[in-house]
Amino acid sequence: SLLSRLGYRVSAVTGRESTRAYLTGLGAAEIITREEMNQPSRPLETQRWAGAIDTVGGPILARTLAEMAYNGAVAACGLAADFRLETTVMPFILRNVSLRGVDSVSCPLPRRTEAWRQLAQLLPESAYEQMCRVVSLEEVPEAAAQIMRGEVRGRVLVDPNR
Repeated sequence: SLLSRLGYRVSAVTGRESTRAYLTGLGAAEIITREEMNQPSRPLETQRWAGAIDTVGGPILARTLAEMAYNGAVAACGLAADFRLETTVMPFILRNVSLRGVDSVSCPLPRRTEAWRQLAQLLPESAYEQMCRVVSLEEVPEAAAQIMRGEVRGRVLVDPNR
């Protein structure tokens, strides 16, 4: 949603066919299966991406790096699939690809506040309603079970005052 609002053509990767309409509604122009991105890659593949945000790590991040265009950049902000990365230095040396880690935990408060301010300006409230579900503390065990069963899309926010 954010990147498509900024004018970028967005591709999304999913392991669930049932999320296709949801991802398209958020602004994805192309839906790619997790199976396709999980395939082993050569050190360099056809240049496909100018930039990427990776939330899973592992083989998908390795393939993404191999498919980056010259001067491309990848932001890695998750390790849901794997914390390991098996790749070569070829995308970095031959295509000048950059891999940056996103550390939201130790981000200084002023920088974090500015990021939230910009997000609030760029995204309408309806986008948050579409991407998030708010639960009470009492609902956390069931929400966690739903996450573990792969039944949750988007984010679950815990409101202790609810």
